[in-house]
Amino acid sequence: MSDLHTPRPVLRYVEYPLVEHCNLSCKRCAHFSPLADPDFADPVSFERDLRQLAKHFSTISRIRLLGGEPLLHPTPEAFIDAANSVFPDAGLRIVTNGSRLKAMRDTFWSACRRAKVTLDLSLYPIMEKAAPELQELCEKQQVKLNLTYYGSFFASINPRSDSDPERSMAYCRSLFYCPSLKDSRLYVCALPVNVVHFNKKFNRSIATDPGIDIFDPALDGEKILKLLETPVETCRSCACLYDAHQWEHVRDHTAEDYDVSAEGIAWHNEAVRKMRPIASHDHPQTGDLHDRVK
Repeated sequence: MSDLHTPRPVLRYVEYPLVEHCNLSCKRCAHFSPLADPDFADPVSFERDLRQLAKHFSTISRIRLLGGEPLLHPTPEAFIDAANSVFPDAGLRIVTNGSRLKAMRDTFWSACRRAKVTLDLSLYPIMEKAAPELQELCEKQQVKLNLTYYGSFFASINPRSDSDPERSMAYCRSLFYCPSLKDSRLYVCALPVNVVHFNKKFNRSIATDPGIDIFDPALDGEKILKLLETPVETCRSCACLYDAHQWEHVRDHTAEDYDVSAEGIAWHNEAVRKMRPIASHDHPQTGDLHDRVK
C-alpha cells in the first residue's frame, strides 16, 4: 500500500460497468452485452473500491461509467455522486446508447450537473433519427453531450488463441488504454472479465484473468500501473487488429461473429512482428475498443 507521505501516481483512466446487459442486441458487441444475464453493480461497493484506489493514486484522469447500457441501472446517480465525492477532479463520463435518456429522472440530471458529467452517446443506426431530440434534451438539462456515430463493429477474437501475449499487449496499448474495475479488481481491459459471457453462451474456453486485487497490501500505485502493462493469458485470444463489419441489430448471435478471419490474424501477426517496441508513455489515448477503433 502507498505510504501517505509518498507521492502517489495518476491513474489515467478506468471504466466501470453499472450493468452487464443491454437493451440493444448489437452484433459483435465488444463487451458481449447481448450475451450477458442482467447484473447490477452495487454503488456502496463502487465507492469502497474508489476510496481504496485513492490510497494508491492521487487522482484518476478519466472515469467512464458504462455497461451494457448503464442507464438500465435503477440508480446511476449513486455512482455519479460516489465518483465525484472520491475523485472530484476526474473527468467523469457515462457511455450510453441514448435509448433511456428521455426516461431519466430529475435526480439523474441533477447528479450529472453537480459532477459536470459528459454523456458519451454511442449513436448506432437504430438511434440515428433520435439524435436531434437527444441533443436538445441534454442542452435543456445543461449536461454536455459527446456524440459519436458508429456504423461498424469489429470481430476481435483469435479463435486459435495463439497470439503472442507480449506483442498483442504492446500492440493493444499502442491503440488504446482501458483498464476496467469490477468487484475490487482492476483488469488490463474489459475482455478478461467480460469474456465469461462469450464462453458460457458458446461453450468456449478463452482464458479469463483474476485481475489485480486493489486491496492487496503488497501493492501500491506504481506496482499496479506496472501490472496494468503486463500481458495476461486472455491476450492470447485477442487479435488486436480487427475485421470491421457493418453494424447490425440481430436476435441471434454466433461465436463465429466474434472471430477474426484467418487473413486478419495473418495480417496481425505480420504487423506485430514488424512493430517497434511500445513504451508506456507512447499510448496517450484512453477508452474502450469502440471508442478508439472505428
